[in-house]
Amino acid sequence: MRHRWALAGLAALPFVLAGCSTGKSPSALPIKAILQAELARLKGESRPAGGLVAQPDPAILAEGRRVLQAAGQPVISVVDPTIGLVTFMAPLGENAGVVTWANPEYQTISMREGVILATRGFGADLMSAEVPSAATLSLGKGTYQRVHYVLDGGDQTQKQVYSCGLSVSNNETISVLGLNYDTTKVDEVCTGDTGSLTNSYWFDHTGVIRQSRQAKMAGVENMQLQAIID
Repeated sequence: MRHRWALAGLAALPFVLAGCSTGKSPSALPIKAILQAELARLKGESRPAGGLVAQPDPAILAEGRRVLQAAGQPVISVVDPTIGLVTFMAPLGENAGVVTWANPEYQTISMREGVILATRGFGADLMSAEVPSAATLSLGKGTYQRVHYVLDGGDQTQKQVYSCGLSVSNNETISVLGLNYDTTKVDEVCTGDTGSLTNSYWFDHTGVIRQSRQAKMAGVENMQLQAIID
């Protein structure tokens, strides 16, 4: 793998997660609490632990984005309800168009143009996958097969084959760390012998997957990813 970026820039993330607090608003939520609120929402809870209900202060969001931008590399946020994880990731390396993203704990997600191909460090991991391209997904129509390779309880690789179809859900304005994006939401519904899964992708006007909710396998909650800094 050719290492294009270093994780040194992620040294700034503890500051962001600690709150980027400016002291301007007593109701300001730190960035970590904002992500935890999203985790609670994805898990179907009414509010995050601790009962935080205040609205995020725009100044807090702007400062968080400024700190991430200053790191000088792309950044994504990852929320995984299955293991209760909220984290930021930066690119660790790239090989043949596949970018591996990592957080300071070296949990990793490998993606091609925002579509997950593999994960490591998330418990039930996706070892590898054969998936549609972002361009195919953006069409919002068509059928195909998706193949996942996962480990069973005996650490043996199992092949899971899904038959999938695409549909355009609707147009939505989404917020990604304080910036709003007009997007088109595309749903990918897949069924197979091991179960079913539904992935959702929010494409911005440039064709970038600005937000997604993707499943590693049937029966496991989807991870939510947002592209914060390109």
